[in-house]
Amino acid sequence: MAALSKVPEPLRPCPFCGLVDGVPHETQEGCIAALHTEIGRMRGILAHLKPAGARAEETAEDDPPVAIRLALD
Repeated sequence: MAALSKVPEPLRPCPFCGLVDGVPHETQEGCIAALHTEIGRMRGILAHLKPAGARAEETAEDDPPVAIRLALD
């Protein structure tokens, strides 16, 4: 049981803005500052992501255009 004493308490969201920041924010300005920080963090994460199923970038020589034929029934 000694190992369980080292487990931190679960973080609870701020009751005012909903962000998990360790402690509730004391003022509206504290919530707004935390939200701006979270927006910046999410923008940083999204800047490094690529859509699922996206192909790797290829040059024109690597993937020449292919003629296709569509037929309507």
